[in-house]
Amino acid sequence: MSKHRISIVFSVFNELGQNLLKDSLDHLSDLSGIEVIIVDGGSTDGTIDLVKKYPVKLIQTEKSSRAERLNVGIDKAENDLILLHHPRSIIEPSGLEYLQRNYKSIKWGGFSHRFIEDLPLLKFTSWYSNEVRGKIRSIIYLDHCIFFKKSLLSGCPVVPELFIFEDTALSEKLNKLCPAQIIPFVSRTSAIRFNKNGFFRQSLLNLVMKVCFLLNVSDEFMNKVYEKGLGLNTRY
Repeated sequence: MSKHRISIVFSVFNELGQNLLKDSLDHLSDLSGIEVIIVDGGSTDGTIDLVKKYPVKLIQTEKSSRAERLNVGIDKAENDLILLHHPRSIIEPSGLEYLQRNYKSIKWGGFSHRFIEDLPLLKFTSWYSNEVRGKIRSIIYLDHCIFFKKSLLSGCPVVPELFIFEDTALSEKLNKLCPAQIIPFVSRTSAIRFNKNGFFRQSLLNLVMKVCFLLNVSDEFMNKVYEKGLGLNTRY
């Protein structure tokens, strides 16, 4: 039996510029009862050198999508309770302690979303993510830092291997079992896409992507459009 209670899986790709991965690993390195797995998709910016400074399990792969890398980490995880940690989010350590204390009753869900940048429109976006998409529709995005028990799911892959909206597809899969739980602990996330593209342009792009997803447009094509000029998750 593993001494760990939670396996935390990161899918990373050239994260050094944001500096949030370092902050997350600093916080996590002080905690007990967790296993941290970093799956790198070919970083060339020093991300791997950073990760090697911490007591984590580093896996290097040529998998090009975030979903594929998450599945690699899930497969190597020692524990049933998995937390998919967004590389540009920072979670409250007390939230992990909550998951450990309530281990038996936890099924799946996410942390409460909040942007690091304190702007009214971003606050509204987080409110919608938590109260409408999260609590009413039970769709949890990766920047909430999704947690779930592997034993709830059968077959592979655990995370549907899409280039984009894999978190939506995972939520739909888990929703067949039970609704999501949004725990009262915060995942603070970088608003880099809004900062780069502007709030209204990024919001419009998000809406267009959701419509395309409903229309079954190619996930790889959607991801190329979504990542254009940013390349945050995938190399194009």
